[in-house]
Amino acid sequence: MFFRFGAALALVVVIALCGTGLETQNLWLKRSLCQQKYRLDVLIESQAAIRLETQRLGAPAKLFQALEQSSASLRRPAKALRNDRRRASLLNWNDDSPSLESALQ
Repeated sequence: MFFRFGAALALVVVIALCGTGLETQNLWLKRSLCQQKYRLDVLIESQAAIRLETQRLGAPAKLFQALEQSSASLRRPAKALRNDRRRASLLNWNDDSPSLESALQ
């Protein structure tokens, strides 16, 4: 009779420990899922902010304003780099850097 009582008690303890282990694992998985959802929300907000910033920076008014305020001016080259009549001469940026002609001399 003592053997049956001990076996039943051991069986109840094992079942309780298994239930506790499963519950702990379930809580850990829920916590992990919650963290992933939070990270996804942060990434979505970050992506929206980046898209908004790129649209704001890429707006035509902003580009024209940046070109008008730019210190770089366009000038025609002193002599054509190529003698190809089919193509128009290219404009060079003048930002106080040494030109191609001074570098070749």
